Amino acid sequence: MLSNLFKFINQFVDFSEKEIKSVQEFVQVIHLNKNEIFINEGEIADQIAFTNSGYLRVYYNYDGEEITRDITPLHSFATALSSFVLQTPSFEIISAITDCELLVIKKEHLEYLYSEYPKWERLGRRIIEEMFVESQRRIYSFITETAETRYKRILKQYPDMIHDVPLKYIADFLGIKLQSLSRLRKNINW
Repeated sequence: MLSNLFKFINQFVDFSEKEIKSVQEFVQVIHLNKNEIFINEGEIADQIAFTNSGYLRVYYNYDGEEITRDITPLHSFATALSSFVLQTPSFEIISAITDCELLVIKKEHLEYLYSEYPKWERLGRRIIEEMFVESQRRIYSFITETAETRYKRILKQYPDMIHDVPLKYIADFLGIKLQSLSRLRKNINW
């Protein structure tokens, strides 16, 4: 069950067997049903999840509408980042788009691992950096690219996402209406 997690984190840091075992007691497996909330608006995000299966949606409630900020790809990390880092109430909601299996660790346990094992601290920094860089890429893409270009990137990077995630969320993630996404899909030959 933890093999996907260890495969992912070994891209960043080469852990010894002892360092790998050190985290196992802290990782919890959580199953979310479709539409179930992982982190709610106003809560302090005190945990981070690795998506072992399924997809999560990160969104805001703004003026009575839900605005999708992110759809987490399979085998990636998710949390309400600013809430997690600053330990302040989240302005984001993270919910399951599909049934999900999450590998979750609490912030307090991460802090313990950071203090005991320098490689865990290095990994934590790298993951937070990756999450930050991805958010910056997303902002840049909204400023410089068309919705069609952004959609083609999803098709290329995450082909399973198109089949598993409802199109209304993909359209929202792209910053367009569902009708516009339908037109885009007709014009793209994949």
